[in-house]
Amino acid sequence: MNRELQPTNRVALTVFLVAGYALIFAESRFTAFRDFTGTQIDFLPGMMVYASLAFRLDIVIACACLFGLLFDSLSANVLGTTFCSLSVIGLGASRFREYLLSDQFTTHWVLGLAASALAPGISVGILNLAGAEPLIGLGSLWHWALMTAGGGFVTPVWFKLFNRLDDASRYKEMPESTFRPDREIARGRR
Repeated sequence: MNRELQPTNRVALTVFLVAGYALIFAESRFTAFRDFTGTQIDFLPGMMVYASLAFRLDIVIACACLFGLLFDSLSANVLGTTFCSLSVIGLGASRFREYLLSDQFTTHWVLGLAASALAPGISVGILNLAGAEPLIGLGSLWHWALMTAGGGFVTPVWFKLFNRLDDASRYKEMPESTFRPDREIARGRR
């Protein structure tokens, strides 16, 4: 089913925002994967790809603002760094929404890979412009590769989960019957 931009489903949008809030908290609280590999997978670029293909542009920017500021408040980033990277991802995917095959697994995966690869680069660029000196070395390539692979892996999951939720919470119209309600049925012999 090719998803056209439908009116915003408030239930699905609310669950999307709550899920983003919960993921931001989970990323900062649960550190087992980070302790094992040295890096934390960022789920937000994949969620922004979903938001940009499912919601209007004003909602995409609001999600980028909310998720970016929440993420920056729980991390060591300069406030607004993540907002800028999520906004670029959301605006880029929204701009080319009509050209993307938004119902294909491969498209979701590739967009998730691209967004997850682009977000850390934008954040590092913004931190450098802000005067902060992020620690970047040869090990950063390993971190970047893991973040990219993890974000690409989880993006199709967001599409499957949130599309299913959206379908379940929308009113489904009944198809019209071929029989008119004012039709009389003649019974007996003629």
